[in-house]
Amino acid sequence: MTVGLPIDKNIIDARAGGLVLALRDTLREIQGLKAFFDAKTDPELLAFGYTAPEVAILRSSFTDLNKLALIAVAGATQSPASDFFFNARLLLGFK
Repeated sequence: MTVGLPIDKNIIDARAGGLVLALRDTLREIQGLKAFFDAKTDPELLAFGYTAPEVAILRSSFTDLNKLALIAVAGATQSPASDFFFNARLLLGFK
């Protein structure tokens, strides 16, 4: 008797395809949120209750993550190497 999730080609294919779709969709959502931030002025974001340093973190985080999204589809290149999560890590409570 087998316990747990069976592993076969269909399971592997579904997992692989699901991860690709999730990454594609997440990168698109990142670009959408970056566009939202770009369309807002700092005073508009401050009116939501953010502080000036928080606005700076949001903007820099999504600028970096947008660059990652562009690189993923050959829309940009990066040299030298960059930690695209350097600023975004702050959104997770890490320094």
